[in-house]
Amino acid sequence: MTPEAALCLSAVYACHYVLSSNVAQLPAVVLRRQGNRIEPATDHPAFDLIHSKPNDWQTSYKWRETKQHHVLGWGNGYTRIDRRRSGELRSLEFCLPWTTTLIKPAGRWIYSTTDEEGKAMAVAPEDMVHVRALGSSGRVGKSIIQQHAEMLGLGLAAQRYGREFFEGGGRPTGILTVKGDLNKDTWGRLREFWTKAVARLIQSENKTLLLPADLDYRALTIPPEAAQFLETRKMNRTEIAAIYNVPADMINDLERATNSNITEQSIRFVRYSMMPWGVNWEQELNCKLFTPAERRAGYYVKLNLAGLLRGTPKERAEFYHAAITDGWMDRNEVRALEDLSPREGLSELLISVNAKPAAEVGKPPATPPAESQ
Repeated sequence: MTPEAALCLSAVYACHYVLSSNVAQLPAVVLRRQGNRIEPATDHPAFDLIHSKPNDWQTSYKWRETKQHHVLGWGNGYTRIDRRRSGELRSLEFCLPWTTTLIKPAGRWIYSTTDEEGKAMAVAPEDMVHVRALGSSGRVGKSIIQQHAEMLGLGLAAQRYGREFFEGGGRPTGILTVKGDLNKDTWGRLREFWTKAVARLIQSENKTLLLPADLDYRALTIPPEAAQFLETRKMNRTEIAAIYNVPADMINDLERATNSNITEQSIRFVRYSMMPWGVNWEQELNCKLFTPAERRAGYYVKLNLAGLLRGTPKERAEFYHAAITDGWMDRNEVRALEDLSPREGLSELLISVNAKPAAEVGKPPATPPAESQ
């Protein structure tokens, strides 16, 4: 069972697409924490690599989508860090999992991979972003497809059986018997007749096969309904969604979905399917892109899972209203989340008591000016 073969199953392809595209579309930025303030670290070379363009051939979306697909299919996603002589980041170069291995010559671990021209090269562990799936060791991951090869093989066998069944005219195979004596001439004539009859049966819309009086047909295989063909394919699809930890409705298996539980399933998908992958990516990038001094200075990568939980306009309006009137967001912060420019006078925090500025809470009311006599 290879990843290429497993991707012929629609459920496997759907799971890869769902997880890879969701990892890729997460807003990814480099931030810097300085005291109580957190700001985008646009001055760091990693910012543009993570947010926009990691190399000459890929956008940030396509890089993360492809690497996550490699992790799911081959168990490991490799990205070589290209640095200048000064140690400054230059690019994040694409590596293929089937040409990259972790080896230990002379007592030191290195990655053996190939460059764009196919030449072998050695990469130090600190210069290789290595996102792993679950595996048998802490250094490399193991392919989900290899770990569940038998179950996926059942799905491919059922798919192949269905194809052969319908290519054969939608009829089970069987055995032909001759009612009378069989000589050489009769055998040749009957074999020629049967070959032509089956060919016509496949091409014809009329699936009725007429046999000569001296032939008898007896089916050998059980029909698909007796073999639980459809049920086997449904069960296999559900099992595939389970091993990838993807809700069934996310791969268009809506048999048990309702309008109410799809929303809950989406929240569960973000919490239990996407959050582990997000943390996996963040920690690997933080360890490899930044030096210990940079990490102590507050630099880190953030994949914002809130991008997957963006609600409807009504839900966002209710959330923003509560945040503003409770005094923990100002109106310009809300405008920034909606990709709107700030407005003058909207940066003051309000509270729920008559929506006054927080700075005026606790002050005595202003005394009205005395009327002139």
